[in-house]
Amino acid sequence: ARLARMRQATRRLQQVVTALLTLFRSGADLQRTSVRVADLVDRLPVEGLHIMVSDDKAIVQADADLLAAALLNLLDNALRHGAKQVRIDVPAPQCVRLHDDGPGVDDGKRRALQAALDEAQYEGHTGLGLMLADVVARAHGGRLRLPTPREGVGFDAELTLQAEAAGDTPGA
Repeated sequence: ARLARMRQATRRLQQVVTALLTLFRSGADLQRTSVRVADLVDRLPVEGLHIMVSDDKAIVQADADLLAAALLNLLDNALRHGAKQVRIDVPAPQCVRLHDDGPGVDDGKRRALQAALDEAQYEGHTGLGLMLADVVARAHGGRLRLPTPREGVGFDAELTLQAEAAGDTPGA
């Protein structure tokens, strides 16, 4: 059992390192493409979590590798915090929302996490998963929000990604 836990922790650490390397290697040069959210989620190596994408045709304009890194870390957080299922929606253009069925956090903790994200004061306030997701959203001109769960239970995370302005070039 201890060896299995060590292997699982090693896989998670490899995923985080890969995500961070992807993020830092990309620099400011985002490779925005049309990303079908359901296809991207299908390729993510997440075991032990039932993931449902509400609209299998939903598309966002994003750097696919960076978006994959952000989603992978948010899904890993959900799994590690007791979720069994995650629903992914695209409730608005350039917005990807995850809702898990885990225990969530109380409203005070959620507000404290949001304040840390708003101020980019991650150390000591957020884990790597939320920090990485926020950094990816910011690289896209957006933000990570932690809205109150619609169902009143679980945990919600919402990535907003700024659409590329007409006339902009990728990475500009």
